[in-house]
Amino acid sequence: MPQEKLTDGYVDALTASGREVMVWDTALPRFGVRVTPAGSKVYLVQYRAKGAPGEGSKTRRIPIGKHDGDLWNVTKARAAARRLLAPVDLGHDPFAEAEAKRQAEAAAKAAAAEAEARAKREAEARELETYRAVTARYIDLAGKKNRTWTETERLLRFGDTTGKPAKRRSGHKTKPSTVAGPMKAWGERHIPEIRRSDVADLLDAIKKRSPAVARATYAALRGLFSWCLERDLIARSPCDGLTAPPRPTARDRVLGDDELRLIWLASDQLGYPFGPVVQLLMLTGQRRAEVAGMSWSELDREAGIWQIPANRSKNGKAHEVDLSPQAVAVLEAIPKSKGLVFPARNEGAVRGFSATKRRLDEIMQKIADKEAKGEAVVLRPWRLHDLRRSAATGMAALSFPPHVAERVLNHVSGTQSGLVGVYQRHEYRPERKAALTAWGVHVDAVVKAITPPSNVVQLRA
Repeated sequence: MPQEKLTDGYVDALTASGREVMVWDTALPRFGVRVTPAGSKVYLVQYRAKGAPGEGSKTRRIPIGKHDGDLWNVTKARAAARRLLAPVDLGHDPFAEAEAKRQAEAAAKAAAAEAEARAKREAEARELETYRAVTARYIDLAGKKNRTWTETERLLRFGDTTGKPAKRRSGHKTKPSTVAGPMKAWGERHIPEIRRSDVADLLDAIKKRSPAVARATYAALRGLFSWCLERDLIARSPCDGLTAPPRPTARDRVLGDDELRLIWLASDQLGYPFGPVVQLLMLTGQRRAEVAGMSWSELDREAGIWQIPANRSKNGKAHEVDLSPQAVAVLEAIPKSKGLVFPARNEGAVRGFSATKRRLDEIMQKIADKEAKGEAVVLRPWRLHDLRRSAATGMAALSFPPHVAERVLNHVSGTQSGLVGVYQRHEYRPERKAALTAWGVHVDAVVKAITPPSNVVQLRA
C-alpha cells in the first residue's frame, strides 16, 4: 500500500480508480486515508489488537471522518488519530471497548424497554382486575342474564363519580353522589385486595341509610364475588362468613281516604308527567317502574286493557291490567305520542321520583293547611309504594277476596304457592275487572268528597 506524508493538497488530488485505495501517512504510522471506488475519502486508523486466549491478534479499523476540507482535514484527522492510538500503545483496544460499550448500552436500553413493557402489562392487567373493570365485565357477561340486572347494576355501581353529571329537567347539573357505595369505596381497588372487613364496613354504612338497600347490596356483591371465584380472580369470596343484613321489617302503611284525596289533588297540581304517574299508581295498584315505563303500544284504551310484557314485570310474568274509567280518563288527558307514555327528556322512562315525592309532599301540605283554615296540620310520612298496598287493602275492604287482589297486583304469595300455584291457572278476569272498577269508583268518590280529613293529625295553633 502506498505511503505518503499526507497533506490537504495530496488528499485533494487523490482520485477514484475503480477500486479501493489506501494511503498511509508516513508522519503518523497506522493513520491513513481510504479512497472508495466512488471517490469518497475517509480518514481512519488501523492497528492490531491482542485477541482472546487461544485466538490470534485482530486487525481493527476505526473511521475518523470524511475529508471535506472544512470539518475534517489532514491536520484535524491526524490529531484525532493520535488520541485514538494513545490507548492502543498502552495495551487497550478502543474498538472492542467501544463495541462493548455499545452492546452494554443496547442491553440496558432493551432491559429498560422490557421493564417498561412489563410494567405496562402489569398495570393493564391490574386495571382489568379493578372493582370497576370486573363489575363492568360481570354485568355484561353474567348480570344481564338476570331479568333484574338493572337493579343489580345500580347496586354494584352505586357511588360511581367517574361519569358525566346527569342533568335535571331544569338544566342544572347534579353533583356526584357522596353516599357510600361499592363503586365509591372500591372503584380502583384491585379486586383480590377487597377483604371481608371492607364489605362489612360498606354494608354498615349503607345500613344506616337503608337496611333494605344494605341487604340487596349484600346479595348483589355475593353474586359478583362468586363469579370472580369461578374465574380465579380471587382465592376466596370476601362475603364468605359474613352474615347478611337482616330482612327489613315489612311495611304495613295503608293510606286513608283523606290521604288518598290529598295525594290526588296534589298530583293534579304537580302536572305531567309525574302527576298522571301518581294517579295511575293509585288507580291500578301496579309497581312504580311498570307505570313509569308504560308505552302506548301496551294500551288498548277502547277495551280498557293495559298489557305489561313479561320483560317489564318484576316476577317475569306478562300481566293484563283492566283499566277503570278513571284510569282511562287520566290517560286520555295525556297527549298521544309514539313510544313511552312518560318519557324522560333524554332517553328512557321518566325518573327522579325522590325529588318529585318531596315536591308532592309540599303541595299536599299546602292543600291541607289551606283546608284546615288556620289550624296546624301534620301529615304522616308515606311512600309511593304505599299506594299499591292501599289499593290491595281498598279492594279487600270492598269485599273482593285476597286472591283476586293478588291477581290484580300480579303478586305471588302464599295463596298461590304449593298445589294451588301449580294447578290453579284461573285468572279471575271478571273479578279483577270488577275489583279495579269498584276501586276506581271509590277513589273518584273520595277525591270529590267535601268532608274534612279524619286520619290526619291536627294540632291547634
